[in-house]
Amino acid sequence: PQRKSITNEIKDFKLSGIGLDEEDQEKYKKIVSRLSEIESNFSNNVLDATHAYILHVTNEDDVNRVVKEVNPDVVVHCAAWTAGDLAEDEDKKDKVFAINVKGTETIAKVCKELDCKMVYISTDYVFDGQGENPWDADCKEFAPLNYYGQTKYEGEKAVSSLLEKFFIVRIAWVFG
Repeated sequence: PQRKSITNEIKDFKLSGIGLDEEDQEKYKKIVSRLSEIESNFSNNVLDATHAYILHVTNEDDVNRVVKEVNPDVVVHCAAWTAGDLAEDEDKKDKVFAINVKGTETIAKVCKELDCKMVYISTDYVFDGQGENPWDADCKEFAPLNYYGQTKYEGEKAVSSLLEKFFIVRIAWVFG
């Protein structure tokens, strides 16, 4: 399928059960609206990222349908269960695994099918923090700090085993 140019107005987006309450949904809508305004100031189509979908990574059918419909060059996968302390609760471990491992695997599989690149946002929690020196970029001495770190590590393994075109970005904190 031909890659879609999505530089016009935002045609539709989907909000579903990923923890966005009404206030967060309104913030999201304002951000998307502002991106559309910014885009209109670019006459040469410099900005090509205003069509947004929010979906739950555990819904394999939705992930496949939306990613195939968009047919991107790159997927930036930043969805995750990020409440590290709560991930330790036995009643949440299945959900954490479903989001951080199975969801990531689903996205990696559709990226492979479409031959597109994937950027996976991971965490420094894949290491235990006990080293005395910074880790090298290609360090393979993983020692996940906790269950959250273990699931992010498993997500990394899914990405690196399924794809040839990928980037894994390990960050300590997301803000904005």
